[in-house]
Amino acid sequence: MTRLLHIALIAITLSLAACSSDSCYDNGSSLPLATFHIDGRQQAVTGLSIMGIGVPGDSLLADAKSISECYLPLRATTSSTSYALWRTVTSEGQTTTVRDTLTLDYRAVPVFHSVECGAMYDFDITGFTHTINGIDSVILLTTHITNSRTPAMRIYFSDLSQ
Repeated sequence: MTRLLHIALIAITLSLAACSSDSCYDNGSSLPLATFHIDGRQQAVTGLSIMGIGVPGDSLLADAKSISECYLPLRATTSSTSYALWRTVTSEGQTTTVRDTLTLDYRAVPVFHSVECGAMYDFDITGFTHTINGIDSVILLTTHITNSRTPAMRIYFSDLSQ
């Protein structure tokens, strides 16, 4: 009986040792997470639509939503990706729509993450530009984009309700 117990304990120990603690993150792709801010604080931006420019197929990431953050996918086959961001705000019976463009320039870096995740691309942001119709400013929090769920940039919007 004790021999069976020893064999069972050894089998359990070996099976636990074979488990890897390095599992793939839920976010399997390297995507920059943008957070949205108005008046200096993160908050949901109402009436916000975001769409990739020059992307084949449906590239609508948000459609007149009230959102406080969004992942912005980058293409590994190009060195820049542009997004159209537009907001429609109604204040005092007046509807205002402003459209901005955000362009991220980057270098795709192939990496082997792990056996579970396999190979993927990380991105090194080399620059960015944006218009200032409704966007006040953009701050990069990191230039190296991995599959981490931490914000990579802050987009500050003008308060259109004033």
